[in-house]
Amino acid sequence: METFDFWQELKKSWNLIVNHPQIILVTLIPSLLIAISNYLTWQGHLAWISIFFQEAGSLILLILGIFLSFIALALITAIVWDYRYQGAVDLRRAWKIVQKRLPDVAMVSLIMGFLGGFFTVWFLFLGLLLAFLLLFTIPLTVVEGDNPFSAIRNSFHLVTENPGECFTFFILLLFFLLVGYLLFWLLGFLGIAGLVLNTITGGIILAYVFLLFSSFYFYLTRF
Repeated sequence: METFDFWQELKKSWNLIVNHPQIILVTLIPSLLIAISNYLTWQGHLAWISIFFQEAGSLILLILGIFLSFIALALITAIVWDYRYQGAVDLRRAWKIVQKRLPDVAMVSLIMGFLGGFFTVWFLFLGLLLAFLLLFTIPLTVVEGDNPFSAIRNSFHLVTENPGECFTFFILLLFFLLVGYLLFWLLGFLGIAGLVLNTITGGIILAYVFLLFSSFYFYLTRF
């Protein structure tokens, strides 16, 4: 069994974005929503809006941004899947793949978001463990056509069958998450300019990480 070459896949994922920048369009909307949420959080109390509505709006945008990030992950999984066979990036063809499974993708995204969010807020270690075990639910839903509960079960199996590589990859994902958070925090102090920069850089980081993640999934499942 060949070992997943993380360095090589990091370069391949970056080259795919450089050669097909339209992939970033998939992640721009969730990135924009998260950037606006970040903007509302770090700008303090805006004169034209109450603190309650500002904080509530920030939270709602963050939740919606995370949910749409899962949908973007499904689309990029379809893009990578299609690219492996067709040798071309076609966003419309990827959308047709996801569209057939959209209800299940939406349901599993809600389940993951709720469970991950709840346990991360109240029990950080359990939240991270759950996120680790649920790592492949979206790709399994898109590629295998699993229903949400089958995808969760099969993700558990896939992770426990490949614990070392999955743990290494999970740490890499957390690293990118930390880098993204720090960038959002730093650029958030630039006001509207920071909002624009966060949207663009966030979209690039999300697209890059999702491409790498999809490649890792296909490596584990031998597609």
